Amino acid sequence: MDADTIIQGGGLVLSGAAVAKAGDWLMAWLRSRNQKTAIEPNPLPVDKLDKYVTRGEFNRHVEQNEAAHTEVFRRLTENEQTTARQDGKLDEIGSDVKTIKDILIGKALKK
Repeated sequence: MDADTIIQGGGLVLSGAAVAKAGDWLMAWLRSRNQKTAIEPNPLPVDKLDKYVTRGEFNRHVEQNEAAHTEVFRRLTENEQTTARQDGKLDEIGSDVKTIKDILIGKALKK
């Protein structure tokens, strides 16, 4: 095959297009390697603080937290005891009301 036959058959044109396409791919690949992806707005901003908590400060915080929990549990226990006493009184009141109703209905039926 000589050069005239290749040119007349379109072989060089096709090869030139293939080289141009390969060049396009190479340029796209290079652009994508140097491209920075930015997500806006920043979904998880983290601010660095100048001061960190020391172990002593943390231990004091834990002690205060434990004291607060102790107080809450004490109040809950008190509340449960009060509620139990009130439930007992309500049962007594219900029983008394039933007795009163029975007496009143019994008197009403005797008439």
